[in-house]
Amino acid sequence: MSLLFRLAIYAPVLFLIALVVVGQHHTTARDTIRAAVPRTGRWLVWSIVLVVVMIALELMFIGW
Repeated sequence: MSLLFRLAIYAPVLFLIALVVVGQHHTTARDTIRAAVPRTGRWLVWSIVLVVVMIALELMFIGW
């Protein structure tokens, strides 16, 4: 699978998970969606950071 296809699947699924997590703390749909978008963004940034760290560790311990 290509990286673009994986990201096209990963981001909406992450948004749906954020909706469920944030929906437990809000009463209206508008507040839930407004809170889920930034949380999805933060999770995407954390995902990118973790992937970069894993690749760096792989290169450090296994080599090129």
